Amino acid sequence: MTRKMYSKPPHQAAFTLLELIIVVVIVGILSAYITARSDGSSSYQQDAVIEQVISAGRMAQQFSMNDSSRSFQLVTQTNQINLQVHDGSSFVTFTPGSVNYPLSINSQVELSAKTITYNSLGETSFETITVKAGGITESVCFEASGYIHQC
Repeated sequence: MTRKMYSKPPHQAAFTLLELIIVVVIVGILSAYITARSDGSSSYQQDAVIEQVISAGRMAQQFSMNDSSRSFQLVTQTNQINLQVHDGSSFVTFTPGSVNYPLSINSQVELSAKTITYNSLGETSFETITVKAGGITESVCFEASGYIHQC
């Protein structure tokens, strides 16, 4: 009868517990980042429209401060942003530079209808424009002093 001798198995490569924890943490961080990024394009589109409203408001404000002989205003409707200038008898669409107004916005985003008129100092009455997308409502505040910001 032959007796078999058992010896220790050769050293096998394996992951340590620390290495496995690090991999799980990295995968968790990546999945949280990807989930946040795929939140939906409606929030991205909402942010883009908010920036367009702020930009158009600042542009109307700058033109009103540089040209005291005319009145400038920002007009928002459900699906568009418009800059207008008073031509002596009525307000007409104003197209400064390469931006063609009125700007049509994505149908997934809805604006409140407002008209904001600036004086020659760039001041206006306090107004709030709401921007709705995907069940989320954000606001852009136009302070009486002329400060425009997301609120």
